[in-house]
Amino acid sequence: MKAQVIRLTLLNHLFYYTEVAGGNASATLTGAFLGDLALNYALQRVMSGGTDTYDYRAKPNYAQIAQFGFYCTVAKPLGMVKRTEIYINNTLFNCDGYVDVDSIMQSGKSPYKNYRQVQGIAAGTTFIAAVLSNETLKLPPTIRMGRAKETLLKIETLPEKEYKDQDFWLNAYTLATVYQNLPAAIELMKEQEKVNFAYILENYNLLKKLTLPNVMQIFDGKLS
Repeated sequence: MKAQVIRLTLLNHLFYYTEVAGGNASATLTGAFLGDLALNYALQRVMSGGTDTYDYRAKPNYAQIAQFGFYCTVAKPLGMVKRTEIYINNTLFNCDGYVDVDSIMQSGKSPYKNYRQVQGIAAGTTFIAAVLSNETLKLPPTIRMGRAKETLLKIETLPEKEYKDQDFWLNAYTLATVYQNLPAAIELMKEQEKVNFAYILENYNLLKKLTLPNVMQIFDGKLS
């Protein structure tokens, strides 16, 4: 198995829904990580020649990630995450791109909020992740992710000296749903007394403090 460690740099701001914060802002915050589910779809889209692999459906079919032939871990931040200002974001589909008077008048009668306050991750923030595969891959220089693929990220492959002291993050949801190797990961973490979980959302339960050899051991024999 091959492991290519990459640095991802946000070239513009990133926003996606992760959690709602309290306080004066009551803002919808973006989590301080890049999710593995999003990263794998973003990489596959570029590496497949532009084919949008994700099928739009009522319920996602994350099991299809196992057929990609590679796996990208959760990307953890390198240092402190830079935050954007808190700003107003429309929740109405008719606010972006065109004006439809009838739709706007109807939405004005809606009992739901038509805006929210949000806070994203600012451009320039960097993250680190590992891409696992059976053969060394030619990774793209950039990918797009985030809401409506509006965020561009630069990808750089790192030499070992730049990541040898780094730990890596996995997603328990992906291990259980896609690769069926969550029990192996839990046993390894218990043996090495490094159990470190962070529950974010139903489909993002982060496993932290894993070395690159740990990650490769967990995925041994799991990539097609």
